[in-house]
Amino acid sequence: MITIGFSSKKVDENFVNYIKKSVGIPNAEIIPIENPGKYSLTEAYNIILEKSTNDIVVFCHDDIYFEKNNWGNKVLKHFKRNPEYGILGVAGSTKLPKSGMWWEDKTRMRGIVNHEHEGKKWESKYSKNLGNKIDDVVLVDGLFFAIDKNKTKTNFDESVKGFHLYDVDFCFRNYLEDVKIGVIYDIRLTHKSIGMTNQEWENNRIEFSEKYQDKLPVKISPDINIDSKIKVLLSSLLFKTYTGSEMYVFELAKSLTKLNCDVTVMSDIDGPLSRQARQYDIKTIPFNEPPGYKMGDGKWGMNTPEGFQPSQPNMLYKVSEVDFDIVHIQHKPVTERILQLYPSLPKIATIHSEVIDLEDPIDDETILKYITIRPEIKEKITTIDGISEDKVEVVYNPIDTTKFNTTNTKDEGYILFVGTIDYLRENTIKDISNYAKENKRDLWLVGENKSNYLSDLLKEPHVKHFEPTTDVQKYVKNCHETAGILLGRTTIESWLCGKNSWIYDVDSSGIILNKELTTPPDDVSKFSSIEVAKKIKENYIEIIKQW
Repeated sequence: MITIGFSSKKVDENFVNYIKKSVGIPNAEIIPIENPGKYSLTEAYNIILEKSTNDIVVFCHDDIYFEKNNWGNKVLKHFKRNPEYGILGVAGSTKLPKSGMWWEDKTRMRGIVNHEHEGKKWESKYSKNLGNKIDDVVLVDGLFFAIDKNKTKTNFDESVKGFHLYDVDFCFRNYLEDVKIGVIYDIRLTHKSIGMTNQEWENNRIEFSEKYQDKLPVKISPDINIDSKIKVLLSSLLFKTYTGSEMYVFELAKSLTKLNCDVTVMSDIDGPLSRQARQYDIKTIPFNEPPGYKMGDGKWGMNTPEGFQPSQPNMLYKVSEVDFDIVHIQHKPVTERILQLYPSLPKIATIHSEVIDLEDPIDDETILKYITIRPEIKEKITTIDGISEDKVEVVYNPIDTTKFNTTNTKDEGYILFVGTIDYLRENTIKDISNYAKENKRDLWLVGENKSNYLSDLLKEPHVKHFEPTTDVQKYVKNCHETAGILLGRTTIESWLCGKNSWIYDVDSSGIILNKELTTPPDDVSKFSSIEVAKKIKENYIEIIKQW
């Protein structure tokens, strides 16, 4: 029922017997090709195909061993349960770039293989373990793969000389003929080699990429929808207190978890907001512990050809691949760092302001979408920063409508301003203070003080200051009206509570350009956190499929 074939400079009968024993199928057909250089690997494998008497044929290297016996029955079960597949392997990729170097994008690699070299053994985990399920790929590695002769459309191309790229060429030509290829996870083996390229490999790679330049690259888009599990790395400059961008991350992450997303926030997380986030199954990690990296301390280290080398203190070392589906970023310095750490992961960026340098966008090929929280920001980054308009979408700030609504609201007469008290808001706060005083109303300021003018303002009996809080709805629901710069969170929150809001248009220095008293719009539902999160997740899906 199964044939196992391999090519070896000199056939080792011990290896033949090992295959017979470990395969777990009595009378399995073994076809060893003794090949001290007489045949290319494509010629040797075609000989095996010609000699084989079974439909299922396994090709493998002669320097492997299996972690468990009876692997042959698992191969047969996979083909029986999944008759649509023609080629199955233990490692591969969902993408084949123009270079032909299929491991070029490690985020596209699939499978788990052990390696052993110079007395050391380690696991190369290219993707999460799917158990007895199959990952669809474009190609599999020649280390170990099985084919169903009834499903494959072409044999090995003997114009591919030597012992390299035979697997890529064979799989790709079959892939072009609609042969389904997959990676399996329940057969674990160890390769007693680290696998290295040489000039022959490079020559074959160049020939392959030139031969198929009109058909490359190819990739398999994952089958995902709005209900699919998506693993998100969400990063911003701060995730500690209650500023606008921090609350954006909090509300978005909270709603994404409800939409079956696994969310990790990487930021400066030493604060009450990050602690609160963990109550909603939002993971938080600091900037100095990015996933896939480890900080050197001078104690742990690595084995190198020059011997053991201790890690350098305060230096980040990449120690593993990560399995995030997408990275969602905010703020220019964070974006620059993320691009260094994860250069091959797809990304989406949210831009929160058109007047703050911190919010200037970075144009990078891995950032496939830019979310702006108001139309004016979109106008700025497309006309001034040169971001392509088709990559930009306006999606408003996410607001928790279970907190901000018209239930149990009242008017206690004060005007409310929520936000960091700083240089950008100075003119606005002083103007709204004068307005409140003229109209015999109190002005309540809620936010962190980063100014030298608050103390003077508080000398006015009508001005009160409160520390930032996540429960700001208790102020919004009871105010007369609100004020803020541009279209910020407080304005939207007041609209959802049925309150009017002063919107101040300011420049990058905080100079007031215009102000307008606005009333709640009819379509306030577009600001709901869950509706915003749905739009964001739809963008995630579009990006992941595109990537």
